[in-house]
Formats: sequence, C-alpha cells, structure tokens
Amino acid sequence: MPVTAVLAAPQLFVSVADLRFSNHPQAILSTVALGSCLGVTCYDPIAKIGALLHAMLPYSHKYQDLAPNDARCLDTGIPAVLEGVLRAGANRRMLEFKVFGGAQILAANEYFSIGRQNVDAMKALVAEYGLNVRVWDVGGGLNRSIKLHLATGRVHLRMPNRMEVAV
Repeated sequence: MPVTAVLAAPQLFVSVADLRFSNHPQAILSTVALGSCLGVTCYDPIAKIGALLHAMLPYSHKYQDLAPNDARCLDTGIPAVLEGVLRAGANRRMLEFKVFGGAQILAANEYFSIGRQNVDAMKALVAEYGLNVRVWDVGGGLNRSIKLHLATGRVHLRMPNRMEVAV
C-alpha cells in the first residue's frame, strides 16, 4: 500500500517589529513575549486569510532616524496589514481584529509607559480605519504569547502562570 505524505500546517513565527500574512487555511501565525508591544491579528473568516503584526511603538514620526520598517510602529503597521490581507484576497467588510499586549512590565514614568501609549494609539487607529476589533486583551503587568489559527480564526493566548485560553 502506498504511503501518502501528511503535510503539517505551515507555522509562521512573527518576530518583534515584524508582520506575516498567510492564505493557507491551516497556517498558524505566532509571536511570543508581547510586553509593552502589541500583537494585532487580522482575519477573514470566509477566505481564511490572516495576518499577525508585532508592533513595538505607537507612532513612526518619532523614530525617523531608524531604518524604515512598517511593522515597527502601529501607525504604519496597521495600513500594511490592511494592504496585505486585501491584496491576498480578503474582504474588507469581513475582517476581524484581536489586540494583545500593551503591558507595563517595568515601573515607568509617563514618558516610558510604552504599553499604554501603544494601546491608546491602537484605539485611535481603530476609530480612524473603522476596524472591527473582537478582542482586547491589553494592559496589566504580564507578557503574552499568541497563536492565530487560520483554520478557525481562534487566537490561543498564553500568559505566565495562567492556563492557555482560546479567544
């Protein structure tokens, strides 16, 4: 009897200041250690197209001296997410977003409260682009790791000393 190969679901790791897309219906996009950074998932449940952005900072105009990288900041990362999923065939009206991170890991003054600044910037971008955010799991003092499963659109969320949950 011939042996048939079983193809594993493609797993794409998203680094800090990185953005990944997939239109493979079994793909899993993941990132780890979202502290003050935001992990933003975008998913079209009909087309099974998704993206995961791991953004470090709120606004790019503050960091013009750094090498260009749309995924570093939310104000450039969110438009890049939209452009990428739409180019891959997603329907703009079907897009669902989930937002994770924005924690305050270390004691900080107002200037260094990057987590809160990221959450505030994301809320402004949600209003500006009319995004359908289904889940906000932000703030607090713990880091988060997430995996977006394109087969279901569920995001598996893991935090230190807590059970993993699917949202």
